[in-house]
Amino acid sequence: MRRFTAPALIALWIVGSAPFLGRLTRWIQEEVDRSLLVIVPTILFWVAAAAFVVWVVRSARRLRWRNWIAMALGLLWAAVQATALARGRPEESALERMHLVLYGVVALLLYRAFLRGGRSSIAAAFSAAVLTSLVGLADEFVQWLVWVRVGDAYDCLLNTSAAGCGVVFAVGLFGFDASAPDRKEARALAGIWVLLVLAAGGMVQLANLGRVIEDPELGQFRSYYSADRLERLNENRRTRWATKLPPMRPFQPWQIQDHFLNEATWHVQARNEAFDAEDWPTAAAEEAILNRYYPVVLELQTPEGHLRYAFPPDRVQRLQQEGAAPIPTYESSAGGSRVWIWPRFLAPVLFLLALLPAVPLFMARPSRGSPMKPR
Repeated sequence: MRRFTAPALIALWIVGSAPFLGRLTRWIQEEVDRSLLVIVPTILFWVAAAAFVVWVVRSARRLRWRNWIAMALGLLWAAVQATALARGRPEESALERMHLVLYGVVALLLYRAFLRGGRSSIAAAFSAAVLTSLVGLADEFVQWLVWVRVGDAYDCLLNTSAAGCGVVFAVGLFGFDASAPDRKEARALAGIWVLLVLAAGGMVQLANLGRVIEDPELGQFRSYYSADRLERLNENRRTRWATKLPPMRPFQPWQIQDHFLNEATWHVQARNEAFDAEDWPTAAAEEAILNRYYPVVLELQTPEGHLRYAFPPDRVQRLQQEGAAPIPTYESSAGGSRVWIWPRFLAPVLFLLALLPAVPLFMARPSRGSPMKPR
């Protein structure tokens, strides 16, 4: 078990620090210097890269040309993820590169641990990639759970990609034997693959899948819930918030997120931004959606007795003066792309297709292949 100590500790740090990193980055942005969110991760990224170079140089005498090719592919993969898959803002890109290093290191160390524990190379590579991907899913689930972070299926894909980078690099560094895993190993691999598919499907269902609510008077908007479910949630929150109000900003890392309230704040933000931009029709449409589908949120008060999210009377009056009113063709952009709209059949079909790789793993038979071991 000692071989798994280092990757396990890194994985625990990644998941355990997830709620607090959001608070830390916000504090750095507001109180210190926003540029540090780019500078510090970039320095750590290059320090890690230098450490890898030292490690490779120390191992160079026992590496064959195939090992060098595998490591080059791993580095190329990492370079593509760090550049082409970056999402634009310098702070996000820098933090994503740091995640690339962390998940790559976890996968690399897991591959070495499984390999030295007697697993076949294929089983070690597969196990390292899948288990690291599960760490990434756990990280995003924690971010989805708490107020200070946002869980994202796209980040899950980036974490899985980083795991792949680490495994490919580890194959070159520690060697690879193409012998197929025995039946016991194959069944274990099938089990962790099914676990990954279940976890990934659950994460997508929780964090992203939703529906379009079409209102013949107000237009349409995206929601995690059906119209009937929104009505029941309003009644539930009215009862709950009568005795205990939901938390206010600044949220604490341990406070569990209310996704119904969070969804309503998307429309509050869209309404306020539209009003400030003098986009009266949009502001009126978002206000109408809030009044019809999230009325309990507009009733929320601060401890001082002020309404948190309701439009002030002077703004309501301004909308009336401008003659702004919702229209049936309105399409709300509140929430951006957080809610995915899939055909009803697509999710179960993708789920079943994702389970198919487990079938040959259950039926795998040992076979010999050519080794790619360091000298």
